[in-house]
Amino acid sequence: MILVDTGPLVALCNPRDSLHGRAATEFPSLIRREFSICEPVLVETCFHLRHPIQRRRLQEIIEQFDVHSADVADVHAFHLDVFQWLAKYADHEPDWADGCIAVLCGYHDRLKVWTYDPEFKTTWRRPDGSAIPLAIKL
Repeated sequence: MILVDTGPLVALCNPRDSLHGRAATEFPSLIRREFSICEPVLVETCFHLRHPIQRRRLQEIIEQFDVHSADVADVHAFHLDVFQWLAKYADHEPDWADGCIAVLCGYHDRLKVWTYDPEFKTTWRRPDGSAIPLAIKL
């Protein structure tokens, strides 16, 4: 399953984004797999997609490709794990969405992250210290 970060979603929905061409090229090779989005990524994406047509594109992607919500069984424990992860990486100033993605990857071994954020390759790790698997090369 592919856990999608904010950058690729914004790039897919905004043709003026500098990464739009790359996202549009990579997307067809990834659509055969299941997609998942965590709530903080959806919030960030909508924040960056200010125009109604861009948000409609996001809605179409979610509908057409049956994008699932990245759920957790115990939300309280998940939030505590994210806060712990954020504290561990505080010197690098990660945001809540970064923490959610890293912790979710720790919960689910089969997740791979589609991101353009180089920290997922160079800095961020799962809570157990292992590398976060990426869906594409950075």
